[in-house]
Amino acid sequence: MHHDDEQLISLIIDLQDRGFNHDFVIENEHIRCLQYNELISPDDFEILETYHCKSSGKNNECSLVYAIRVTSHEMKGILMSDYRSYIKGMSLRLWSKFNSVIRLNLSMIK
Repeated sequence: MHHDDEQLISLIIDLQDRGFNHDFVIENEHIRCLQYNELISPDDFEILETYHCKSSGKNNECSLVYAIRVTSHEMKGILMSDYRSYIKGMSLRLWSKFNSVIRLNLSMIK
């Protein structure tokens, strides 16, 4: 197994150990909780943590991993996306929410 893949797996296990037990995917203007098949508006969740993980694939792409908390429920989970999926088909409102968190995290690194 590639070192970057091991880091990604360790990250996911750590998040699950801390209660991020639901899976989310981006769906146009919302995110969807896969366990409950529920659409969640950008106003109804917050992004608590963001991670960038390199892939061991041929293109050395980066995966984005978000630790998300749904504010209207006691629900926490993980949303994973590669950069291509991240920008494809996402509404401007949802993109701006994710993009502001990425910019904030990158500015804190400097």
